[in-house]
Formats: sequence, C-alpha cells, structure tokens
Amino acid sequence: MNKIVLAVDLGGTNLRMAAVSDDGAILSHARMPTPRDGGPSALIDALEALAAECRAGLAESQKIAAIGIGAPANVGPQHGILKNLPNLPQLEGMDLKGGLTERFQIPVTLENDATAAAIGENWLGASRNVKDSIMVTLGTGVGGGVILNNEPIRGIDGTAGKIGHICVEPDGVPCKCGSHGCIEQYASATALVRMAKEAGLDVANSFDVYKLAQSGDAAALSVFEKMGRYLGITLAGLVNLLNPEMIIIGGGAAASWDAFIDHVRSELHARAFDEPANRAQIVRSELPDNAGILGAAKSALMIDNL
Repeated sequence: MNKIVLAVDLGGTNLRMAAVSDDGAILSHARMPTPRDGGPSALIDALEALAAECRAGLAESQKIAAIGIGAPANVGPQHGILKNLPNLPQLEGMDLKGGLTERFQIPVTLENDATAAAIGENWLGASRNVKDSIMVTLGTGVGGGVILNNEPIRGIDGTAGKIGHICVEPDGVPCKCGSHGCIEQYASATALVRMAKEAGLDVANSFDVYKLAQSGDAAALSVFEKMGRYLGITLAGLVNLLNPEMIIIGGGAAASWDAFIDHVRSELHARAFDEPANRAQIVRSELPDNAGILGAAKSALMIDNL
C-alpha cells in the first residue's frame, strides 16, 4: 500500500493542506484563511480541522503516516521553531513541529516554504532529473531554495537559500529584514507595484503592471526592465557561485514572465562566466500552485523508517 502524508502550505493569507501519496498524487485537499488571531493554538486547531477534512476524502484503510509543512520562516534543521515571520508575527517562536507531533502523534517535518517549493520541483516538476538547481519564488517577497547533488541546502541555522535578501543596491530601498537594497525590493510582486506607482502609474497589483506593459506602456516596460536587470544581477552571482544546471522561477509575479525574462538573461550573460551561464537553463515552474505542497510531502516521505 502507498504511504500517505499530510502536506501543509502555511501562507500569510491562506492555509492549505493536502493528503499526498508517495507517488505524488494529491488524494484530497482543503484550505482556509490563515488564522490571524489566537496565536499558536489557533493554528494547531486550524490544522486539525483541515486534517479532518482531508481524511474524510480518503478510504478508511488509508492511514496518514506523517505531516510535512512548508512555512515562510527560518527553520533550523534540528528543531521545529518558527523564526522571522514578518507576515505572521503572532507565530514568532512557535514550536510548530512539537505542537503538531503532540496533537497528531505522528512524525512531522518542517521546511522553509521556498525550500519546500524547490524540493517539489525537483521531485515532480521542472527540475526533475536535475541534480543541481535553484528555485526562485517571486511573490509578496522573493524566496529561494537550493538543491545541490539532489540534496536541499538548509544551512546550520536553517537560513540557506535566502535569495530575496541578496543586496543589489547597498543604499537602496529599506527591507523588512533590516538591510537595504535587497532583491526582494526590486523583483517581488510588492516591489513591482511600488516601482510602478513611483513611475506615476495607477495600479493595484503586479498583474495591473503587466497588463500595462503588454499594452506597450513605456513606464510599465521600464519597471520590468529594472526588475529584470536586478534579478539578472542576482542570478549571475548565484551562477558563478553554485554552477547550477537549472534555475526555476515561480510565484505570482512569474506570470509576467515575457515582460522581464529577456532582461534577466541579458544581465546574467553580461555578468556571469560564459560556461556556467550557458549551462544554466532558466525556466518557469511547472508546479506553480502545488510546488510547496508537494515539496512538504516529499520531505515527510523521506523520514527514516516511515
């Protein structure tokens, strides 16, 4: 019988869960708004409710073996404590792994959400059969996950892959991380809106900026040129450092792909060594909505003796 795990995507807005089999099939799923009040206990209760909904979609003989979670936080490999959650400050310091283990009485794994997305793409998405890859997520912020020799790189403190906080302008726009000029401030969906408004455009979200660019609006096109240039600078440094076979770009802002990708590639080739720059394929995510869910599931499935 296939092993089945519950996989969780903990987002700043939505909380998603799916029952996933060991071949990557999503057997059932559920979602709700992420609890904003009540702190850690409210999150555990919400996850228990989602788990009941997911289990209701399974046969009685199908048992849950483990839980895997992707969270927008620094996650140390030796513990399950959430740190640095600017969009979910009520969960700062929460022992999510311990709380779920106690409530469900099954093993639990915890990954940074972008690392989970990288694992998902490497398992069933764009980078399957690729040993060395980098995942870049362009959403509210910019996230990153690194896979080297088929192993996710987490770092001793769980902060490896923080691509969004690579500095591209030393005295640039202030970032929530406390630094200035991080790529997150120039390539995220939030940054696109800010730069568009600075250029005098009346927009509500990054898709509005994209629609204006598609119509030929010069200011919107300039915003994407700026985004692409800074993202290309970032990727050139990563290519020189890690020599990946593939860079996968996902997240909501990746929907504007054709408006920025030529600028990214131009800057990458202008700044990185020729051989690694020519080798690194830059592709879109093949699992845009489910990369994190499937990566969290894969992490849980890899628990020893599961």
